[in-house]
Amino acid sequence: MYIAPLKFEYEFIRMKKYILLSFYCLISFAIVSCDDDTSSSQPVDDFDHESQIAIDQALLDTYFETHYYNDLDDGIWTIPDGGDQTPLSEDTNLMTIEGVEANGTVTDYTMYYYKFNGEGSDAVGKGNPSPIDSVYMNYTGMLLDSTVFDSRPEYPIWLTLSSVVRGWSHGLPKFLGGKLILEIDGVVDGDFKYEEQGEGYLFFPSGLGYANQAQGGIPANSPLVFRIALNDVNLVDHDLDLVPTKYELSFDAAGNITEYDSDGDGFSDYLDIDDDNDKVLTSEEVEVEFLVNGEIVFDFNAAGEIVAKNSVTPENPNGDLPAYKNPEIK
Repeated sequence: MYIAPLKFEYEFIRMKKYILLSFYCLISFAIVSCDDDTSSSQPVDDFDHESQIAIDQALLDTYFETHYYNDLDDGIWTIPDGGDQTPLSEDTNLMTIEGVEANGTVTDYTMYYYKFNGEGSDAVGKGNPSPIDSVYMNYTGMLLDSTVFDSRPEYPIWLTLSSVVRGWSHGLPKFLGGKLILEIDGVVDGDFKYEEQGEGYLFFPSGLGYANQAQGGIPANSPLVFRIALNDVNLVDHDLDLVPTKYELSFDAAGNITEYDSDGDGFSDYLDIDDDNDKVLTSEEVEVEFLVNGEIVFDFNAAGEIVAKNSVTPENPNGDLPAYKNPEIK
């Protein structure tokens, strides 16, 4: 049975906005302050990141010219002398991500990804993760000489893409999650596994990794290679308004983030619990419009934006605008 939430006074709503914003800032500080092998590092201020871009690009170009994808074990192998294998530089499955912004450089970064065994089935319909969502991953991290510095091939881990190296937060959104299997060999005993995951490789310059700071097993200024399997995705909702943050931010093709404030109240939508400033909580309006059999089910247009379930009416003069963004509907 659906029970409508209580209405709150508008001043209390505004107070909650400030409380939530402060809470979010505190959590964000705690996240970025954690010392983890996969977390982003703060580079030395006077390092010449601009010059390092060209150095790393030359190293990656050489790597692609001398290595190939081996479909027998899904590994990346060195082409032997006289070998006729197709180098990664000529492999049509090697894809490029251009225009990644980082480290305040004038020149944007370029990174690469390679998919094998498909991009992922997305069995539960969460779509591609955004650069701020959480992912359930298996991975192996390597240097360009194939030295492994970190690996979780058997036991997955949840990681938040906003608190890992930039190569991950810009590369993982190119993949989809898999299918959760709870029954293994006809038995349901609490064990589980994933099938049809998004699997592949990420290749990126040091500026999207640990830059000029050496990490355990990773020399300073090292381009990195990660073999990844994306098992599952958790869509983050920073303001707990029932609209996942990925739908309250804009991302370009490279994964660079743009915030926007629909109602002009000084709060970015992903931190605003009343997105249209109509004195009704976004979560209440979302439940009324999109709650189906106990689940929130959004409708989307061709651009991937959430749209209203109902067409234009006198009460909805803004057409496809959902109620939580339409101040005419309360």
